[in-house]
Amino acid sequence: MSGGSPAPRVSVVMPAYRSEDRVAASLTALRAQTYRDFEIVLVNSYPDGTAAIVANGFPEVVFEQSEVRLLPHAARNRGVAKARGELLVFTDPDCRPDSRWLERLVAACDSGHPVVGGAIELEGGGRFARGVHLAKFYWLLSGLPAGVRRIVCSGNACYSRSAWETVGPFDAEFSIGDALLSWRASTAGLEPWFEPNAVVRGRQDRGVRQSWREFRARGRELAEARACLERWPRRRAAAYVLLAPLVLATVLGRAALATFAARRRTTFVGALPALFFCRLAWTVGEAGYLLDFVRGQASPRSLRRSPELVRRALRT
Repeated sequence: MSGGSPAPRVSVVMPAYRSEDRVAASLTALRAQTYRDFEIVLVNSYPDGTAAIVANGFPEVVFEQSEVRLLPHAARNRGVAKARGELLVFTDPDCRPDSRWLERLVAACDSGHPVVGGAIELEGGGRFARGVHLAKFYWLLSGLPAGVRRIVCSGNACYSRSAWETVGPFDAEFSIGDALLSWRASTAGLEPWFEPNAVVRGRQDRGVRQSWREFRARGRELAEARACLERWPRRRAAAYVLLAPLVLATVLGRAALATFAARRRTTFVGALPALFFCRLAWTVGEAGYLLDFVRGQASPRSLRRSPELVRRALRT
């Protein structure tokens, strides 16, 4: 692990917010990586014990304490500004990477993929947690084959510096900023590549109400982004609302196919009620925003970078 000169090849960028109960496990797992030429850049935006944990137990970490609350993608952008690596790797403090995680991400980049996403697996949890996990990451299961993906998630993603300079930064005000960044990369000819053997494991400890609010909010954001980037007329938004049940069924079908392909049929069956619940919340969020849009009660925010790139990507 490199903390000084010369610059490391890889910078692992991690945001933190109320993370003192889990950040040490993530940093410990990073210390155990078989690939060693990397630094860790951690941006914390909550006045908890995270700073002391880093200072006392992980002095090699490049640490910044923000005086203001940063949303996760804003913290990632801040971390990239401090990073020195040629490869920018993103993860979260509630993720615990396997020991060969960085080795496999770097190998995928070296094989010609400037944007790489790895698998995200669930650590612990019951049926509800499994349903939430599938709702978020069904296309990023470790049992699936390697290949192009439309979206790689910021809990397990790697961008070459040149790719980042082409399509970055994250749209900091959107929780789906990693999806928007992935779409920009795809449209720029930098199709995200999925490496199933680069695995991180995370927890899902949100309850029913928290999960409903989270998925509903993300659904609203997706609808807002599409309305902005594709310049939807109101009639198209109204048609989408009418077709919302079909959209929900399509997503559930894709989740089923992916889970079966990963040889987890039993997992899918047990998690289906929670998966349906979460994706229903997402659909309600989408439809709710679009109804407001049709009524003239909502106007899309402007995205910060390359709207034309994302607009074309959303049409594919």
